Amino acid sequence: MLMARRRFLVSLPLIGIATCPSYAAELATAQTSSQDTLAEIARHYEQKSGGRIGVHLFCPETGSALSWRGKERFLMCSSFKASLAACVLARCDGDDDDLTHRLPFIDSDFRTEWAPVAQKNRDAGSLSLAALCAAAVTMSDNVCTNMLLRHIGGPSALTKFWRESGDDVTRLDAYEPELNRPSADPQANTTSPVAMARTLHRLIHGTLLHPNSAALLRGWMTKCTTGTHRLRAGFPSDWVVGDKTGSNGKDIAADIAFASPEASSSKSVIIAAYTSGGRPNETQFRKIFRDIGALAPLLVA
Repeated sequence: MLMARRRFLVSLPLIGIATCPSYAAELATAQTSSQDTLAEIARHYEQKSGGRIGVHLFCPETGSALSWRGKERFLMCSSFKASLAACVLARCDGDDDDLTHRLPFIDSDFRTEWAPVAQKNRDAGSLSLAALCAAAVTMSDNVCTNMLLRHIGGPSALTKFWRESGDDVTRLDAYEPELNRPSADPQANTTSPVAMARTLHRLIHGTLLHPNSAALLRGWMTKCTTGTHRLRAGFPSDWVVGDKTGSNGKDIAADIAFASPEASSSKSVIIAAYTSGGRPNETQFRKIFRDIGALAPLLVA
């Protein structure tokens, strides 16, 4: 019965996201190289916003890759929540947990503001691990996230999961919302675009998770509701896309994504993009992420 319960898989539709004309497409039409195109897009954002952006795109099947500040560190904000859900799934794969297990709410959980799923279900008194994971990934619910973090053993347990999965860069040191703020330790709560892109690939395409668990993670990411104006906006309309965003409401906007042409599942693209510093506005955020997403077809052509 345990195996039957923990292997259940919710069937979720795959989503194609409409795109619009982009700076990336214009540059590509001008016959610049893909790396030059990314460099031009990144420089344009950094000059206009006064901040920096880190990006890594790669096609696992061909090894083609594009990077800008790919090994520099950036605060993750909520983009780490996909890995948190994966950590819970890995515990279930190892029979150390069960997705049907319910965690009770406690009043102190609700000190963080963004909790659309937790608030709606507060009177019920608890939520299952599956529901908490779905809420953390699809809605970026901070209460559900903190409950999961506490359940697995805290931020250090998630860092250990990354280390054991082959990521020696990414680390988590705090709960929501503190993890969104700069720390005296410049490495706290950070990742690099290269590290996070590779981790995402291992989680959704590799052998770190049971195939059913990896499919469940991909399903949650395709249902993410917070990425409409991030990388998803740049992918062709017939591509299958899943992502997880992050933001501190100021200078940081983040998005990690996987995508593949709907007509051909033989090739895919993984992207991790993070901003930091300066005085960017929402218009600039939308433009830079859309333009980065629009580069994906260049890697699978």
